[in-house]
Amino acid sequence: MNCVSPALIETDMARDMTPEQRAPLTSKIPMGRLRKPEEVAAVVKFLVSDESSFVTGPCDDISGGRSVY
Repeated sequence: MNCVSPALIETDMARDMTPEQRAPLTSKIPMGRLRKPEEVAAVVKFLVSDESSFVTGPCDDISGGRSVY
């Protein structure tokens, strides 16, 4: 089993937030921005492809460094 942990993604829900709501969330991401849906999809695409046939059990953190601070 593999896991993808993207944190907050640039979606309609995130875009509907006020700047005051988004600022504290974005400030915790060292890369300084929310991730794009395409970035999450690329990781999932890799995990379901034959290229990941020997990948087992990771939790892929695609949070822009948020979980590292």
